[in-house]
Amino acid sequence: MNSIQIAGQTDVGQRRNDNQDTFICSMIWAESNALLVVIDGVGGYAGGDRAAAIAKESIEQYMATPNGKPLSMLREAVVFANNRINDQRQQELRLAQMCCVLTAVVADAQSGKLSFVHVGDTRLYRYRQGTLEKLTNDHSLVGIREDANELTEAEAMQHPRRNEILREVGSTEHRVDDPDFLESGETDFLPGDQLLLCSDGLTDMITQAQIKAVLNRTLSIDEQSTELIRIANEQGGNDNITVVLARNKLTPSPSTRVEKAVEAPTPKQPLTPAAPVASDTLSTKKQSTKRSLTGLWSVLGLLVGGLIAGIIWYQFQSPHQADLVSTDSLHTVSSEPSAVTIASGMSHFDSLLQTAYRSKDHRLVLPADTFRLDKPLFLTDSLLTILGDKKLTVFMPVDTSRVQVALRITREDLVRVENIVIAGFKTGIETTPKTKLQLANVSFRNVALPVNAVIRQDTFRNAVVEISIKNQPDSSKRVRP
Repeated sequence: MNSIQIAGQTDVGQRRNDNQDTFICSMIWAESNALLVVIDGVGGYAGGDRAAAIAKESIEQYMATPNGKPLSMLREAVVFANNRINDQRQQELRLAQMCCVLTAVVADAQSGKLSFVHVGDTRLYRYRQGTLEKLTNDHSLVGIREDANELTEAEAMQHPRRNEILREVGSTEHRVDDPDFLESGETDFLPGDQLLLCSDGLTDMITQAQIKAVLNRTLSIDEQSTELIRIANEQGGNDNITVVLARNKLTPSPSTRVEKAVEAPTPKQPLTPAAPVASDTLSTKKQSTKRSLTGLWSVLGLLVGGLIAGIIWYQFQSPHQADLVSTDSLHTVSSEPSAVTIASGMSHFDSLLQTAYRSKDHRLVLPADTFRLDKPLFLTDSLLTILGDKKLTVFMPVDTSRVQVALRITREDLVRVENIVIAGFKTGIETTPKTKLQLANVSFRNVALPVNAVIRQDTFRNAVVEISIKNQPDSSKRVRP
């Protein structure tokens, strides 16, 4: 008997003549494993449904036999689907705009684990004990602002640019380790948990509160999926609507509870009443305990005193170290393999700058990493070249509302920037009007203004400027001829 209940439905909606959504909802490998995928085709009449069909077929084929960790397999499966769609685009001119967005999940009820991969504005939710939690981030102009609490849910649902996506499957060839393509992760899937995967045809029409109200009702998951689609259609049904649900039917076992207790801090156990003892024995034990406690407090006092003395000595001997921040404490969670937050006082990045300023060619050489900035990087007129690693160096803001510029360059002459990705800022690079900027293998992603100075058009000859590609009417989601 399966330990997961699953159900999936798709509906054309009230405004569309065809359905470019599709889904996968099946058990794989064992009775406790489910493969759940929601796919939303992009490209209008010219291939959105074809892209979705290729993605479905490719993922089912790749995931048919277990061969490694579920998360690694999912990532590889989506890249496999992406490259097959891209190959098909190259072969047929009429399909040149086709691609899709998707969310794919492997849920394992027995191990209590959930692996997911996500690209675009489909969504994954987990419903647990009355709480609905969104596990994926929307890769769209409006979705980013909603996730950052810059827009309310109601404002996002009504926003005129809510259909513009920033990532998609199939528009160009990718590898598994490409930055800014796949969002992926692992989390827990506990007994009683319920998963919801859906296309934006659902979430553009109904609120999370309405979704939660349906999932809270004592209905079968088939009935819940039918009800969610019914409400979305009743409130407009502007797009195709796809819903996939899964419920962990297992009940917590003693072994599961013990395993969870080991992961969490061990609580203090209540004292067990002891058998009565003679009063003279009790008196002896009390005196022994008192002596032990006295000795313990003496030892603790010596340790604390030594620690305080050490701290005072360190502060007086090395005052310049007080403001340094350990790079180990600056790692942040992100969809990239690694990320480092550049904060004020970060000695590692400061040392890179000092090395660049002292070198003869004044080249700032950066590692292949993702740097999250809590303020713009201010680069003085000494620098001639800012060189990222050939595997690309990525700059992203810690907070898009607070950090709006990535690089500020004050040199009033030629500056060359290479192998850099700037993503999520309002302005990518600020320069003086006299700066001559040369860009090679530089990408601006979700950047409103790549460079804010008036410079010659030929300085962008080698740049890859991607901000406007997804905003064209013929490639935006749900924009029909």
